[in-house]
Amino acid sequence: MKKTHVHSGMYAAVLSQAVGRAVLLWCVIILALVVWLFGIADISARADTVETQKLMFQFQNTRTKKLVLHQPDLVAFLSGAGSGALNADITDHRGTLTFSSSVDRRLWARVNGRWGEDGQRKDKYGFGAMGLHAYVRPSLIVGGMIEADYLSQAGTVSDKEGLGAMAGPYFLARNANHPLFFEGRFLYGRASNGVRLLGDSKERPDTRRTLAQLKMSGQLRYGITTLIPSILASYATDDVSPRGGGSLPEQGIRLRQIKMRLGFRHTLRQMNGAPFTLNGGGALSSTSTRRYGSDALATVNQRDGHGRVNLGVSYFTQAGGAIVIDSFVDGLGASTSQNYGLKAAFNIRF
Repeated sequence: MKKTHVHSGMYAAVLSQAVGRAVLLWCVIILALVVWLFGIADISARADTVETQKLMFQFQNTRTKKLVLHQPDLVAFLSGAGSGALNADITDHRGTLTFSSSVDRRLWARVNGRWGEDGQRKDKYGFGAMGLHAYVRPSLIVGGMIEADYLSQAGTVSDKEGLGAMAGPYFLARNANHPLFFEGRFLYGRASNGVRLLGDSKERPDTRRTLAQLKMSGQLRYGITTLIPSILASYATDDVSPRGGGSLPEQGIRLRQIKMRLGFRHTLRQMNGAPFTLNGGGALSSTSTRRYGSDALATVNQRDGHGRVNLGVSYFTQAGGAIVIDSFVDGLGASTSQNYGLKAAFNIRF
């Protein structure tokens, strides 16, 4: 009986150890599954966040370039050239709208709108500006302006939308010896945005924006030759703050752009009392976009520059007719292919 009792105890101990090992193994397997599942979910969440950051950067980049491009030209308030206008071109799936008030008023307004639909992609953009200025001297204007812009890009993969406003001072000055005009502005504002990948919740980050511009333009006359210089320098920022709403980390862009042009008109001879003129010139443009923020973004800083030259002749008759021939080469120094061509226009009145 004693021997049987000892064997039973040994069998019970062996069985208990086997059950313990099996339970421990299952615990390890379950723990590994939990870690694996949570790790995959975390990686997926990080991947979605990175994609949303890239989407937001692309939206910031597009919006900032449009903001710089649509800034109103204020030189007309000193030169007196130009007038109020309203233009609209609307079809079933796209349209454009522009409005500008008269240049002889101290309170002015500018509006630009564009919308279009291409398959399942829909784009909308609107820009409006209003300002008020005073004449400190006949050759100096100081004023203030407010701007608002809206951009919406909807497609099959993502939706992007933003509404912003900016305000700040501006000035206009004229050289007393030559018809050269100087223009400057500094604007500060905010924007509310919404970006969403298909199937995900929408992020709603707010951004802070600044814009500074300096411009010089005009004409320099030297006998029968007229030089037409123009320089425009722009600096714009758009920053996302973690405290501005949404869960995106802090990120932003810096846009620097400079455009230079020098044109000329040279009267070759008079034909029947009307000038036969040689026209030409060259232009250079350089744009640099710098991204900063999360290291997870793979977007590199962008730099683009290109040049353009043109040469042609024109003849305007006293009766109002015109003959214009112009040749051009565009894309000099750019990474893309160059464009060149020849244009001719005839306008005869009788």
